[in-house]
Amino acid sequence: MNNKIFIDSSIFIENFKGNTTAKEILEVAIDKFDVCINSIVFSEVLFKLMVLKSGKSILTIKSQNLISSLIKELKNYSELLLLFKVLEENKEILNLSIRFIEKYSLLTNDALILATCKYYGIDKIASLDSDFEKVTVSENIKLIRSVNDLK
Repeated sequence: MNNKIFIDSSIFIENFKGNTTAKEILEVAIDKFDVCINSIVFSEVLFKLMVLKSGKSILTIKSQNLISSLIKELKNYSELLLLFKVLEENKEILNLSIRFIEKYSLLTNDALILATCKYYGIDKIASLDSDFEKVTVSENIKLIRSVNDLK
């Protein structure tokens, strides 16, 4: 077992919304593990936080040219994300993600996250996304949904 943990975007987003479970998971993960993300998580978090912060749809945000001002407001959060190890995607991960889409009917981003974990040998993923429940068991990855799961 290694000391790495992959943090899915759901943990960051729920933490931002004030979810205490997500906050506790994030705090313990940061304290006890090498926290990893990929560009998918970075993108999903910033995208969803722009929508949450503005209270508007992404089409409205784009049409009203609010993206630049919103990303400035979220600068601290984007800088926080960049403190973690950002795992790069490659052709092997992309190929593996296609197999996971076919095998588990995952959406593309979830498949890329799972493939990233498999490629880098990460055996823990913190996520509140139920799409990971069955696939992590099949792929021998421990799904972290509460602080107790980290013990």
